[in-house]
Amino acid sequence: MKTKILIVEDESIIALNIKEILTGFGYEIIGIAANGEKALHLATIKTPDLVLMDITLQDREDGIDVAEKISKTLSVPIVFLTANDKNKTIDRAINIKPYGYILKPFKEIELKTAVEIALKTFTTNKKLSSEIIEVKSENVSLQSKLNTDQRAKQRLIKLPHGYLYDNENFVLLFNGEIFELNDKENKLLKLLIKNIGRVVTVEQIEDFVWDGELVGEGALRSLMFRIRQKLPKDFITCHSKIGYKILPS
Repeated sequence: MKTKILIVEDESIIALNIKEILTGFGYEIIGIAANGEKALHLATIKTPDLVLMDITLQDREDGIDVAEKISKTLSVPIVFLTANDKNKTIDRAINIKPYGYILKPFKEIELKTAVEIALKTFTTNKKLSSEIIEVKSENVSLQSKLNTDQRAKQRLIKLPHGYLYDNENFVLLFNGEIFELNDKENKLLKLLIKNIGRVVTVEQIEDFVWDGELVGEGALRSLMFRIRQKLPKDFITCHSKIGYKILPS
């Protein structure tokens, strides 16, 4: 499939000469426009692979402005043609990031070289952009996985003897299954794990587990006896006359 080129040039003799040269090099000329309106129309309906744009068009129309409009509509490399080598003109043209700039009069080989370089650079940039998007997408996916893993680590607290505590659902897990505890046992465990590695006083436990109710000394001893019967012996350690604690894994 031939590469399609749109020529935007108001001098018909130059335009036809360019067409003849590029056709001879194997390119397909999809149209010639002498003004911005026709250039935009042809660019939209025929989607060229490259636009050769004269900087000064009919009625002194600004080819740089036309090129900018085409660029907003279509992703296509633009090569400027001009007889004007003034710095201000070149600077204005560079501002819209063209893929080439040819000064008239030019030789056939200069035109061919400018077109080939523009096409190759555009293809390379497009490929790089695609790869960057792909890398960004992979990074987002990896970051999402890392965030998920991090949340899982924060949610699951490792405890002695292979137990885990689900800090979101407030349940004790063993071998991937919920370890059955009653309401007060769960509340006791929740408080101890919230303060894992630190001693929780008898008063703190009684206040939290019984919601501030006054209970006898036997209530906590009874609760502690029952839960320690279910769990490994050293899972909850006792600190005489002070309180209890669970050590991290």
